[in-house]
Amino acid sequence: MNKIDFTKTEPAFENEGGFKWYIDPYFQEYINTKQKENLPKLENLGCFVVVNEKQETKDFVLINNKQQIIDAYPYNNGGFEQMEAKLNMLKITKHFDDYENKC
Repeated sequence: MNKIDFTKTEPAFENEGGFKWYIDPYFQEYINTKQKENLPKLENLGCFVVVNEKQETKDFVLINNKQQIIDAYPYNNGGFEQMEAKLNMLKITKHFDDYENKC
């Protein structure tokens, strides 16, 4: 898991309540690229690390292009694995949906 240095990185945006949203570079690239297993890229999704004002809580948050939360996991190794599994599940689902639409 690549940790974000929150002291050197600007948040993508902030919202009420003092929450700062940082783009997670690893997962955003994972979403936007096709994997070696021939899984498709995903569209209209963003993965962020959300931090409260006092940096007491940090979470991986997956949102769609309407800023609706799809899923959230703690910003730790377990949460990293859960987010990776969620993205793989979405990619596999898209792969089979695309396959079914071609038939």
